[in-house]
Amino acid sequence: MPGAGRATLQSAMTSVASIARPRDEHVNARRPPRGVLLAVTAGTAARLVLAALVPITVDEAYYAQWAGNLQPGYLDHPPLVAWLMRAGLALGPGTLAARLPAIVLIAGTTLLAASLVRARAGDRAAVVAAVLLQAAPVFSLGGALMTPDAPLAFAWVGALWSLDRAVRRDPRWLVATGLFLGIGALSKLTAGLLGLAMAAALLSTARGRALLATRWALAGVLVAVAVAAPVVAWNVARGFPSLAFQAEHGMRGRSFSAARLAASLGAQAAYVSPVLLAAAGVAAFRPLRSPDPLLRATAWSALPIVVFFTAAASLTPGALPHWPAPGWLSATLLLALAGGPWLRPAAATGLAITAAGVIAISAAGLLGAPPRLDPLGEMRGWREGARAAVDASGGARLAVAHWIALGQIGWYAGAPVAYVGARPCAASFYSPDPRAQGEPLLVVVREGLGPSRTELEARLGPLAPAGGVDVPIEGGAVRRFSFLRWTPPVPPIRPAGSP
Repeated sequence: MPGAGRATLQSAMTSVASIARPRDEHVNARRPPRGVLLAVTAGTAARLVLAALVPITVDEAYYAQWAGNLQPGYLDHPPLVAWLMRAGLALGPGTLAARLPAIVLIAGTTLLAASLVRARAGDRAAVVAAVLLQAAPVFSLGGALMTPDAPLAFAWVGALWSLDRAVRRDPRWLVATGLFLGIGALSKLTAGLLGLAMAAALLSTARGRALLATRWALAGVLVAVAVAAPVVAWNVARGFPSLAFQAEHGMRGRSFSAARLAASLGAQAAYVSPVLLAAAGVAAFRPLRSPDPLLRATAWSALPIVVFFTAAASLTPGALPHWPAPGWLSATLLLALAGGPWLRPAAATGLAITAAGVIAISAAGLLGAPPRLDPLGEMRGWREGARAAVDASGGARLAVAHWIALGQIGWYAGAPVAYVGARPCAASFYSPDPRAQGEPLLVVVREGLGPSRTELEARLGPLAPAGGVDVPIEGGAVRRFSFLRWTPPVPPIRPAGSP
């Protein structure tokens, strides 16, 4: 390594180590610094615009169906995303209302992150933390979508924030740590990894063991268990289907693929931004051995989680590149704490990528884009397909056989949709067999998505063709929807007096 590069690396690591002794006794924590408020306001405004412009995404439409069928648990994720979306939709229909809880949560996440960093490194570092969270596209752009990642990020940073206060101020803050961990468990199973990182950090440091010896540690555990109880009870009663689903979804692979590894790393560099990713990775390395429980917990919830999910992506087809994002959230906090010469280029690069993303998405929404370059391509055509299905239904309930169609057709039809697919999804648990209600169904099939008519008839019985629609989308492409009518069988007439 060249001498200048080695000096920069050593400077960054030394900066992280120097924050082991907190400095917030001299910080007025009543009001965030003006720079933090400006960053939060600007980021929130941008996300509100995106939330209003971007059509409902595949995952969000799926969660909207959950919001119409509130449960203590779902197959794919814990229930908080559905509860929050239900609250948003109570304010009015449309994507902006559905996404409003996520926008509020990412603002809260930024304020908590800035508060934590401010207590450790002062006002300037707090502003840096707020700006970096607006600069990373996964948090800035992703924060405009109502997905489980929004409440998870809030709970993730909140747990670290309250642990910091327990370490520096009063062990009673461990109760708040338990509350945030419980909220995380209601958001996404990934929160369990943060709990493990925190437990390991506390057990492996002298100050951490002293905290664990207090009654407030047990109180925090009890609060976490109580808050997470709904999703735990739902899984226990059904044989832990969520754990089985996620294990099969994310860790079923057994063969290494260099192409999958490269794709995961490339996607992470894009959604974190390359310079921010590199700088945060360096900043997250040194505190792995810090004697400070908060720094060690933050570090152990950073790179180890990134490595875990990146390794899973290299082994498993279909693993998603955003899974390591919580680890980069912790790493970004450590970068803000460490400071150093890479902060300005990291923020500038990230903001440039975020701005380019906003422009591309806005332009696609307003002007359209070629199919291969269209960031909104997978959302196009569903509105027209759902309206045509409603017109063709003749009063029959709409049904689908794929989870993506369940969300999109349900969102645009504005009514609950039956699920008749063979592969389990969330609806398989809250509405296991819509045929049992004895009402006619109009099965909507989008070409290239879901089973064939032959496969559907093997599952449902005879289906009668009921038309369809071809929806033109950008670039001359066509989305083809076909409709199949299912009529409930007529029960045999029993002779009078028969048992």
